[in-house]
Amino acid sequence: MKLYEVNAAIEEIFEQMVDQETGEILSDSESLMAQLDSLQMERQRILEYLAKLVLNTRAEAAALKEEEARLKKRRDRLGKKEEQIMAILDRECGGEKTDLGIATLSYRRTSRVEVSDAEKAVCWLKRNKHTDCYRIPAPEVAKTEVKKLINQGTKVPGCAVVEDRSCSLR
Repeated sequence: MKLYEVNAAIEEIFEQMVDQETGEILSDSESLMAQLDSLQMERQRILEYLAKLVLNTRAEAAALKEEEARLKKRRDRLGKKEEQIMAILDRECGGEKTDLGIATLSYRRTSRVEVSDAEKAVCWLKRNKHTDCYRIPAPEVAKTEVKKLINQGTKVPGCAVVEDRSCSLR
């Protein structure tokens, strides 16, 4: 039986045991009490099963969470190892494109905005009505927009475009 069926059967037995007009318990309720006891036992068995199901689900979720943490640590270690090995390749190739047989180490120019004095930059951006170059509620420099301004020839106090290079292995 399903839980809702057991609950419905228990409710039906209660309706049979009690006189609807007077509210008194009927005298021939011995057999109904036996049925009620067996239904209560069945209900208890179902509830125990559901509780076990919840506990098993919790345990499985906890095990998965631990496994996720273990795998994240492993991924982080591998990422650090990759960075270290790429640094060695970068150092040894000296910034020149190099064919390594199974892969090619190449370089490309990159640029990024480095903000040395955010308050100064935000004040200037506000005064000169460049509202798309900072964020509200806590003013923060929108580096991509400021980079566009600087590349157009505008000098933004507290900001500079820094030329850099990145290394990639394909």
